[in-house]
Amino acid sequence: MTVPEPVRLAEGGAVILTRDGQPFVSVRDVNGSDWESTSLAHDPKFAALIRKSRDSHQEEGGIGMEALRRELGLETDQPGAGPDA
Repeated sequence: MTVPEPVRLAEGGAVILTRDGQPFVSVRDVNGSDWESTSLAHDPKFAALIRKSRDSHQEEGGIGMEALRRELGLETDQPGAGPDA
């Protein structure tokens, strides 16, 4: 199999290449994605950071935008600084 073949096949979905019958590498179409999003989406350390942050928010709660702006010394009555910002 040449490299262009899995690339062509990946246009229809992920292609898993194997070595000795075991999954070795995945080829998928990332057309329309930027490099940063693609690399972070498959980074186990980034996924662990997101999971830890979500767990912390669920257990301890979060901070609203207005409180964050106050904590950072930013004005709180600017347009867009409300709870929907």
